[in-house]
Amino acid sequence: MAGKLEQVSVALKEGRRELVLKGSDVSEVISKHGLDQRIFQVKLLNFLEISDASLEELGDEIEQLQQLKNLILRGNLLQTIPETLGELSVLRTLDLSRNKIDALPDSIGNLSELYYCDVSGNQLTELPETMSKLEHLTVLDVSNNKLSSLSCVCLPELTHLNELLASQNEIESLDHNIRNLSALKKLDLCNNKLTVIPADLASCSKLKELLLKGNPLKDSRLSKLVKQNHSIKPILENIRTRGEKSTRSVPSEEQGKKKKGKQKKKISSKNDQVDELPKLIIKILHFKESSSGTEVKITESVADVRPYIVCCVVENINLQKGNMFKQFIKLQTKFHDGPLCMKRTVATIATHDMQAIHSPLLYDARLPQLIEIIPLMKTKPVTAAALMSELLKEADEQRKAQKRNTVSGVHKYLDLLSGHERYPCLMNKDGSVISFPPITNADITKIGRDTTSLFIEVTSSKDLASCKAVMDELLRDMLQMEMGEPPAKVAGTSSDSDESSDDEAALRASSQEGAKHLCVRQVKILDENGTMKVVYPSRTDLNYPGIHVIRD
Repeated sequence: MAGKLEQVSVALKEGRRELVLKGSDVSEVISKHGLDQRIFQVKLLNFLEISDASLEELGDEIEQLQQLKNLILRGNLLQTIPETLGELSVLRTLDLSRNKIDALPDSIGNLSELYYCDVSGNQLTELPETMSKLEHLTVLDVSNNKLSSLSCVCLPELTHLNELLASQNEIESLDHNIRNLSALKKLDLCNNKLTVIPADLASCSKLKELLLKGNPLKDSRLSKLVKQNHSIKPILENIRTRGEKSTRSVPSEEQGKKKKGKQKKKISSKNDQVDELPKLIIKILHFKESSSGTEVKITESVADVRPYIVCCVVENINLQKGNMFKQFIKLQTKFHDGPLCMKRTVATIATHDMQAIHSPLLYDARLPQLIEIIPLMKTKPVTAAALMSELLKEADEQRKAQKRNTVSGVHKYLDLLSGHERYPCLMNKDGSVISFPPITNADITKIGRDTTSLFIEVTSSKDLASCKAVMDELLRDMLQMEMGEPPAKVAGTSSDSDESSDDEAALRASSQEGAKHLCVRQVKILDENGTMKVVYPSRTDLNYPGIHVIRD
């Protein structure tokens, strides 16, 4: 029947939870007859995608899909979004990119569970003030619009905002309240009309990536740093010292108190070796230049499939405390499903028992039939080609059994290698494959409750910054979980050490104050010629407020 889509008929009949409508056939039907209204009768839908389908109008009936968690409407002809969108109380992902939308509904502020919002490629001139109510928002993409301000998303309520992408707009000034975004790690303001940057931006202590190219910056020094692709550290230092200062004034009485407080602390530090003992401590042990140092050599062949990798070793951990082992496994799953790894599309974590690791390792890309691995929880080796074939078959059976397009477990990640002639793999010194990212680890290096030292790898097909961001956050959470042993058990911090710095004094003394500790050893990544590409953690990594980092 005209105007009715076969996909919708199947979804209704089978009670599907996922519905994807895209392609020329769908576009032709929708452009002629409009959206098939039966969609709103599929009450169990939790994933709805209508992309590149010439959709001009989204009806008020969208509120009927109360189970909807993911709504993808990219690449259509939408000009307005109904206020009833705000009734989708469990919506977590909203993608309205590449449409013709000139205003978002105020009701968007009611989407209390929303953590990912992409409205790039539209005609927005402003954002609704209600967006400040999106307390769980982690990623906001407003690039390629006509925005002149970001003030409504520079508020302290947005405590989880991790990425703010606002390139290709008409922003002339950045609100001083940008300092409120305490979780901000990436800020893209390329190709706007910014002439000055507020010094308050330097207060965003977690900021790892700041993109400012294509702005008419008045500060010639800052402009030069931006054009030369300098690391973020000198750029933020320039902004801190030369950026536009806030007009906020501090009462004289309060200023006096601050000065006295600083003076008191300074005097105290003279009398005591450590004034205030840190409660969160990460000890970084530099790479061992001897044969005991861990190196990973990377080949050129991985460039086409998954070119980025960072690794480190976490020593003296205790996975036997309570349910620590189980919680650590859950933590990795949380990362993979969350905004940093984005279902492993951005990055993948793999953890190994360090006792089974032998340096130098090799990160390579090979033909699937030439990669042989014993997958996690298996006993027999299998080629990557056979493993993928088996997993694809299982995924198809799972879809049929559950009557839905979505799958669970490792089956969710099979498409990430689709179209690649070679697959990435990490190999031990003896040539045995220990990791096949983003699919699985090898059973021969799996961790257990008795593991005391971890080798952690993070790989990405996107960029090196994503690897580092994931590793930084993972180590911070491991520290918070108290996975590390007290410093007395950490190599390099014994009483016989010649070091007498405040760092070491703080580390030893705080062990009696209930502090949390983590000991991380550097790992080098080298190219095929032995030239170092990256070492982690470096001095620019793990810079978190409230965490005392001791760099050996």
